[in-house]
Amino acid sequence: MTRYAIGLVTALATVTAVAAPRVSAQDGRFGSAGPAADSPVSSGGWTITPSLLYSANWDDNVLLKQRIDEPRGDFLNVLNPRVDTGFGGRRGQFSGSYNGAFLLYRDLNTLNSYDQHGSVSGSRLLSKHVRLFVNDTLTVAPTTELALLVGVPFVRAGVHLNDLRSGIDANLTKRTAISVTYHSDWVRFDSNTTVPNLLLGGHSNGAMLIARHKLSEFTSLTANYGRQFSQVGGLQRFDVQNAAAGFDHRLSETLRIYATAGISRLSSQIAFGPVHTSPSYHAGMSQRLRTGSLDVVYNRSFAPSYGVSGATESTDFSVRLHMPLWRRAYTQSTFSWRSDNYPLLDNAGLQSRWFEASVGYLAQPWVRIEGFYGGAYQTTILPGGALDRNRVGVQVITVKPVRIR
Repeated sequence: MTRYAIGLVTALATVTAVAAPRVSAQDGRFGSAGPAADSPVSSGGWTITPSLLYSANWDDNVLLKQRIDEPRGDFLNVLNPRVDTGFGGRRGQFSGSYNGAFLLYRDLNTLNSYDQHGSVSGSRLLSKHVRLFVNDTLTVAPTTELALLVGVPFVRAGVHLNDLRSGIDANLTKRTAISVTYHSDWVRFDSNTTVPNLLLGGHSNGAMLIARHKLSEFTSLTANYGRQFSQVGGLQRFDVQNAAAGFDHRLSETLRIYATAGISRLSSQIAFGPVHTSPSYHAGMSQRLRTGSLDVVYNRSFAPSYGVSGATESTDFSVRLHMPLWRRAYTQSTFSWRSDNYPLLDNAGLQSRWFEASVGYLAQPWVRIEGFYGGAYQTTILPGGALDRNRVGVQVITVKPVRIR
């Protein structure tokens, strides 16, 4: 954990320097209470938002066993304190958050754990047309299913993940803009004797260039090129390149569609077979529905994977819906599907699906009560093949922003 802490503290120092105010603040929105609370926070100075979530739920597959292994269920209590901080100024912006969830099981109490998440992000205008940004996220989760890692089987093994992104946005002309982003991640798994060869871990570094040219008020052309180098399992090294071009079009004030298509290329320094190429796609739509929203996204490309083979041809599709039911009630749901094929293992792979839904009631401006369901399903290359996990319960969320001038 020392290495993760050093990385997070370094990112925090960098972001603080980037976001340091030098002029008077202006209005905006910074900070978020995240999964525990999504209360809007005003900017113009510092805002601190403490929040607390209590959840009681039933988990029908606590050990993440496959169907043939007779999964075991248990009752789970979750206590999740969180704090968010944000600053908004004319030239600098900053936000940071930390939350740790205490997971307490009724019968299988040897599985009790402390799930941690922390992030810092910030941006600063270097000039009228150039913006510098940085974001760093640390996750410590008790299972690989909760981390949503590409190409990794669902198992009960702790995962430590650090994700760093930084770069520059620049407006070259009134119609043309570019963004250059550096991306680094580092993944480590706790030892697991059940599947010792399926959790590899490793790190990757890469960069992406995105260009955008505005044809009209509603339509833009886009092009991007990215390259990522990864080292997986200590020995395997991979080079993934993606290039694509497309468009972004706003059909109305509330409806936006976008799509790109191109080529994805995978090569390896260990597997001396041919270089793998495949079409890559990215498409989606975003619809604002009064105070609700609907987002649909589809992706396909090669990507580094920290499980099984070190690289995967990943296809994923997701739908997110948030809708008010009446004045104080709302519903939100998410469905995600992903297929991972391992080209270096004769296209063996796995398919994963997640579904989450909740119905909530705003009892007070600072208190929400939600009933929720969460399901995770995966068909793997392992003998026996299929794993299901379902959770259902109720949670109470409190959040209270505090403004500091």
